[in-house]
Amino acid sequence: MPLHPRRCSFLYSISCLLDALDGMAARKFQQSTRFGAVLDMVTDRCATACLLVFLSTAKPAFSMIFQILISLDFASHYMHMYATLVMGSQGQSHKNVSSKNRLMYLYYTNKVCRIEYMYRLMGEQV
Repeated sequence: MPLHPRRCSFLYSISCLLDALDGMAARKFQQSTRFGAVLDMVTDRCATACLLVFLSTAKPAFSMIFQILISLDFASHYMHMYATLVMGSQGQSHKNVSSKNRLMYLYYTNKVCRIEYMYRLMGEQV
């Protein structure tokens, strides 16, 4: 199976851009729902899993680490989303976190860190 890192990077970048635009449009037109938030999380996890599967194919020596990262990504986001929904934050996004947990607050509020992380990840593929 041939590897196409540039094509993969391009498609993943387009996916991230469309995901961001979709979220902004839903908030702007006040069409955010719980189902949309859960669906967004699921599609994000699928995109991340696909990226990590590609990386494990490209770098077989690190495949165990990528498998662990997939499991960690699924589990941590599921627990965070489930806790948010169970706590009854009606009409609020799971991305609205208090500043008590600095790591979660930084992840969900600091766009520069997320963009820098994505570019670093993309740089490793090319």
